[in-house]
Parts: sequence; C-alpha cells; structure tokens
Amino acid sequence: MEYSEVIENWKLFSVGVKEIGGEVHTLSIEEPATEDEVATVESKLGFEIPRSLKEVLLVFSKKVEFRWFLPDNYKMEGELSQIFSGDRHWSLEWLVKFNENKNELRDEIFPNKNDPYDLVWHDKLAFHEVGNGDYLAIDLSRAGQEPVVYLSHDFGDGHGVEMAKNFKEFVFLSSRLGCVGAEDWQWLPFLVEGVPFINPDSENAIRFREALRVKV
Repeated sequence: MEYSEVIENWKLFSVGVKEIGGEVHTLSIEEPATEDEVATVESKLGFEIPRSLKEVLLVFSKKVEFRWFLPDNYKMEGELSQIFSGDRHWSLEWLVKFNENKNELRDEIFPNKNDPYDLVWHDKLAFHEVGNGDYLAIDLSRAGQEPVVYLSHDFGDGHGVEMAKNFKEFVFLSSRLGCVGAEDWQWLPFLVEGVPFINPDSENAIRFREALRVKV
C-alpha cells in the first residue's frame, strides 16, 4: 500500500459517514517533518524515534488528524454494535507531551515491573491519547521490533494487545477500517483468533465497510 491509498481510504470513509448522516470533524494532513525537527524531538525524548514512526513522519506527514462520528440513531449490529466513531491523530510535536502524561500515569499507578499488567506500561512510546486514560503506543522493549500496542488504565480487554507489527503497518491496516475509534472495544471486533494484529479482511471488517458502503 502507498500513502496515497491511505489518504484515499480516509476520504472514502468520510463520504460514507456523511452519507448515513454522520459527522466528519476533521481530516487534516500536514507536510512531512524535516530531519532537524525529528532530531529536536528525539533530543527532548532522550532516545531515537522508532524507525517505522520516523519514516511516516519524514515521508508522509508530521501531523494528522482524522475524526468522525456516526449519527446518534445509527447502530451497527452484533460485535460491531459499540462502534460509534473513528479517530486517528499523531503529531511529532505532541510526542513529548503525550509521553510525559503517559509516564506520569505509569509512575503513579503502574510502577511495578514485576506485575505483568504494570509491565505493559513500561518501555513504550505513546503516540495517541485515546481520551479516556488509555494510549496507543509503540513497544520499545524488543530490539528490531516495533509493535503497536494498547495501554489500558482500567483493565480493558485490549490491554497489551498488539494491533500491528509497526507504526507504518498500523497506518495502512487501520486506514482500511476507517481509523475506527481508538477505544479498545471499537477495534477488538477486528481481531481474528489465531491471526496477529487487526485484520481489515476479517468478516467483521467486511460487514463494517458494507454498512458504510465503502470499498477499499
């Protein structure tokens, strides 16, 4: 997949949401970052930005915002019934603040690395604040690997689940799901038992796109 296809997918879902009476609050894609801008943020973070995230920032966009909401009276069925929105946002500029906030929560509530639940909050780079105390983050604990994982503050079912093998793949995969809301209960229906990561070719994914009349 190319970045141009990601943008096209976002536009198609925007049309689909609007046609059923929903709202697209924003679809904004800024220019790519410069090497100097990335280096400045890395200096503030104290470590290098993961390779896949850095590529997206340098080649695609340093700041993206895409948010939509289904109409209040529109309800999907079955496992899709809790989906109500889509949200994808990242920004090179926000990385420092997001991680300061995440680290404060980690140190206050999840400090114990010997506790399996707490451990998930450690050695992560948060790139997306879900808005309910949870985060989407990149796992920094394994050399050569950069999976996107979910950090839940309240024992959500998605805690520690790997959503994609790296940030770039996350952007590609989630674009085929309209960047369905970041809360774990909105994207968990797109996991398939025995298959890693969110699956845009699953039965639920096909049903979801059919409901919005989107073909991607």
